[in-house]
Amino acid sequence: MARSRRPPPRAARPSPAAASRPRRRPRRSSDPLRARLLAAALVEFARHGFEGASTRAIAQRARAHQPQINYHFASKQELWKAAVDHLFARLDAIVFDGLDGSAEPAELLATVVRRFVRFAARHPELNRIMVQEATAATARVGWIVERHVRPRYEAFLALWRRVRAAGAAAPIDERVAYHAFVGAASLVYANAPEARRLLGREPSDPELLEAHADALVAMLLPGHAEARRPESLGSTARAARPPRRITAPPEGGVRAPATDGRRNQA
Repeated sequence: MARSRRPPPRAARPSPAAASRPRRRPRRSSDPLRARLLAAALVEFARHGFEGASTRAIAQRARAHQPQINYHFASKQELWKAAVDHLFARLDAIVFDGLDGSAEPAELLATVVRRFVRFAARHPELNRIMVQEATAATARVGWIVERHVRPRYEAFLALWRRVRAAGAAAPIDERVAYHAFVGAASLVYANAPEARRLLGREPSDPELLEAHADALVAMLLPGHAEARRPESLGSTARAARPPRRITAPPEGGVRAPATDGRRNQA
């Protein structure tokens, strides 16, 4: 008598909860389009803030189509978060990677200061986004502070206390030391259009950038030998290279202040 064949076992059905759970697309950080979208988003969010930036403008800047943003990011909010995450990852790679934690505290802080100045010059979007977001108590500023700013703030304070204990720090209250450092290091690059008009040159000019880093180290670490580097814009070595000058501002002309106390008419 022939045996009846059993039907193959059915695949287990997912539970209703699992079936309703949206599938997460894999993050493809190596995707060139995704990288362009993040870079474009940083520029637009830095210039216009979250509310003012449009996904259409971001897509155009990235040489992409708007539906491609929806493919990579679930929402504009998720795009903003991914862009901020990307920017802080760049900060860590440039400023903190490879630091010698066993070095003298003042030497360690001097290295962080110099690296951060260079980062701020290359990525002014960070300070601009912080200015855009930190002026109102929104959910976004809470997210960026707790996820990114607070860990770095606490790490800076810990290092600052070590430098003060070693007698190399300027007499700056630790409650204001972090913002004094970040503001002094990044404002000139965040306000680059203003700086170009005042300086007559790019604020990120390599010679000016290094002079800026020298000055900030000298301000924060007057007791550290690194603060007394004989490098300045007036030195013989640097004077041999003429600075790059801007012959005309990119947006209109600059008028000298009126001598009779009245403002020039636009």
